[in-house]
Amino acid sequence: MYLYNSATHKKAEFTTHTPGHVEMYTCGPTVYHFAHIGNLRSYIMEDVLEKFLRYSGYSVNRVMNITDVGHLTSDADEGEDKMLKGAHREHKTVMEVAQYYTDAFFDDCRKLNIKRPDVVQPATGLIDDYIKIITKLLDTGYAYFAGGNVYFDTSKLERYYVFNDHNEEDLAVGVREGVEEDTNKRNKNDFVLWFTKSKFEDQALKWDSPWGVGYPGWHIECSGISMKYNGEYLDLHCGGIDNAFPHHTNEIAQSESYLGHPWCPQWFHVAHLNTSHGKMSKSKGEFLTVSLLEEKGYDPLAYRFFCLQSHYRKALVFSWENLDNAAAAYGKLIAKIAALNP
Repeated sequence: MYLYNSATHKKAEFTTHTPGHVEMYTCGPTVYHFAHIGNLRSYIMEDVLEKFLRYSGYSVNRVMNITDVGHLTSDADEGEDKMLKGAHREHKTVMEVAQYYTDAFFDDCRKLNIKRPDVVQPATGLIDDYIKIITKLLDTGYAYFAGGNVYFDTSKLERYYVFNDHNEEDLAVGVREGVEEDTNKRNKNDFVLWFTKSKFEDQALKWDSPWGVGYPGWHIECSGISMKYNGEYLDLHCGGIDNAFPHHTNEIAQSESYLGHPWCPQWFHVAHLNTSHGKMSKSKGEFLTVSLLEEKGYDPLAYRFFCLQSHYRKALVFSWENLDNAAAAYGKLIAKIAALNP
């Protein structure tokens, strides 16, 4: 089997560390709100890939995180925690919000015929694992403590930009949306591994650590969860293209620095679902859910069929007309199958 690799920008023969077996990791949802159908496009395409691997004879161990702490409103480690934002909006505890939207996510997956991963791990369940990783990164000089937080030192890497070689000026303060200057950082691309200080001291979830009471950064959770359940060698990492930088870039940086060897050779990224106004986005309030499609009379599997009519690496434009066409074609397909199997 040949698969396009986002890290090399080339198609190559798919190989695994253990012959016949795939260790697969999927970035899961941040459970502060319903997943929108753009988020779910990624999970549909990843589901197709996993099922094809199994069909091809591989055994697959697919692991997914549930982000219930640590994902801030900006990828630049700034802003309010998304979980806390959801709790304030709904006047519930963070864990009540997390459980409700985790259940809603997997209910949507069931309606879309997306197989549940073999392992589903909430980020809050492995705090000790993150602390262990961060401690070693500090001991080996890949991380430093400043201003109450622990940062990863990107200057220690031979190559930081794995997926794209960014222009330094494009990442300057005030250029990339949401970037604010953090005077604790030695380098502009350094990122937080553990927070004890932030602008939002009402953080609901905090844990003891060697560096003070605080909480993990978003990026460390995926590394910790994958290493626990996939082992030291990950074969295939999946996610939306918007996660390639900085999230997946930072995962590679901290994982390989901790392990001391290459971590994941194969990356699978799914392009955005767009509307006529651009990328579908919860932050802009422009998003559709599976429940809303059902309210309008659509079978969720018609949306899955809509997604499967396009290439996963190309942005897909959603419109009601396009969905109507897909629903009609899906209906004809089901009718033909039924006629062949009376």
